[in-house]
Formats: sequence, C-alpha cells, structure tokens
Amino acid sequence: MSLNFCVLASGSSGNCSILWTENAAVLIDCGASAKYIEENLALCGIEPKDLTAAVITHAHTDHISASGFNLLIKNNVPIYSHEEVLENIFDKFPDKSLQCDARAKNSGFRIKGITVESFDVYHRDAKISKTLGFTFTAEVCARKYKVGYATDTGKVCENIVKKLSDSNILVMESNYDKEMLDASPRPYENKKWILSDFGHLSNESAASAIAEIKISSKAADSLKYVFLAHLSEHHNYPELALKISKDVVEREKICGVNIFAAKRNKKSRAIKIA
Repeated sequence: MSLNFCVLASGSSGNCSILWTENAAVLIDCGASAKYIEENLALCGIEPKDLTAAVITHAHTDHISASGFNLLIKNNVPIYSHEEVLENIFDKFPDKSLQCDARAKNSGFRIKGITVESFDVYHRDAKISKTLGFTFTAEVCARKYKVGYATDTGKVCENIVKKLSDSNILVMESNYDKEMLDASPRPYENKKWILSDFGHLSNESAASAIAEIKISSKAADSLKYVFLAHLSEHHNYPELALKISKDVVEREKICGVNIFAAKRNKKSRAIKIA
C-alpha cells in the first residue's frame, strides 16, 4: 500500500492536485482545462476514467473551470464538497446541476480507504460564500499518513493550525509579497480584498503558519514535504516565497521540513509514501 500526492497546477490560472493509493484516486479541484488535467494525470499513470472522486474547495473559476467540470461529468466522477460550495457551483453552472453526481458532505467521510475531513478557511467574496480546506488520511504499513490542503485563505487561525497539524505533506497558500502588491496597478478595492482576512495569504503569513503548524505537531516526520501554493503571477515569485519560508523555519530552529514552490503550468514533483 502506498500514498501518493502531486500538485498538477497551482495559481490564479488554475488549481488542481491528485491524491492516490492502489484503491482510489481523488482529484482536488479542477480549475485547469480538461486537456491539461488529462495530460498531467497521465504523467502520474492515471486516466480520468480511473478517478474515484473529485473534492472541490470552492467555486472560483481557478478551482473549478467549465472545462474541468465537463471532464468530471464526462467520466462520471462523483463530486464531493460542502452543500454550500455545491450551491455556489450550481449558481455558476446551472445547466450542469443535473448532469453531475454531486455529493454533499458537511463532515468527515471516506473514499475507499482515504478519510477526508473538511474545515472552514477565510476566503470569500461576492461570487462565493464558502471555501474549504481539507485533510486526507490513509494507512500505509499500519501507520496513518496525512495530507493537509489549504490553498486559499486570508488568515490562518488556531483551528486551521490544529486541523493541519501532523500533516506529513502540506499544501499552504503563499500568494503575494506585500511590497509588490502595493506597487502594482491593480484597482484599490481588489488590493484591499487581497489584503483582507477573506482574501489571500502573504509570504510572511504563510511562513509563520508553516512554523506554527510544525511546532504544534507531535509526529516526528510532520511537514516533511511542504508545497507553497497559489503564488501570484504578478505579485510574487518562487524564489522569494521560498526564501521567506525557509528563513522563518531556520530562525525557529525547525528541522526536517522540505519546502517547494508549486508550479503554475507544470506539475510539481510527486511524493510517494510507501
């Protein structure tokens, strides 16, 4: 038995990840095009028809695109999310509401040996009313391993830290550099939302959250792999996000944390726990 994970795409142009074992393959968000998702799943040895389920964090287009949604419908992939997220999706795609297998899950549930827990994060606007973070737990060689997933949140509270603690693999938003955002030509109201508690997470806030989650974890190999996600194309760059997180981890004298920047239009390295 093995637990495998790969970020297929991460950024405002599309977000999608895949988690799989010998018994199940779970797609997390489908914000990229169907062609892109299919091509990158193939690099992991997975075909769309083999997907057991899709789990959706929220209804923004970069997390569930029309093309990605059509891929799920075409291949009869069940879609799991909170009922409020599903309502947001069907408000956006009303013509597809009867075409897909939507399964409202407001608490913990299992997908063929993978335990899925959802929790609220801080990300909403006029278009969406709810966004979720997730943890995925599976047993490998009589031991439980956990993947924590929080790609969109304006802040990280005590409950989020608690939910993500002891993750062996962590995906954490590190969206923007404040100086770059301040200097950008974006409209003031958009900047104000990004900087708010319900917008996105800065590099500094992400780094502090990673350190806090690691310190609160009890498992010796917690946060062995950390992927910085949803980096802004215009207000951030991978080297900067990585430097800030690594500097904070080093300053806190934290060891054993390997940090990577998830890629925008190319799959990141796949992690296998066997």
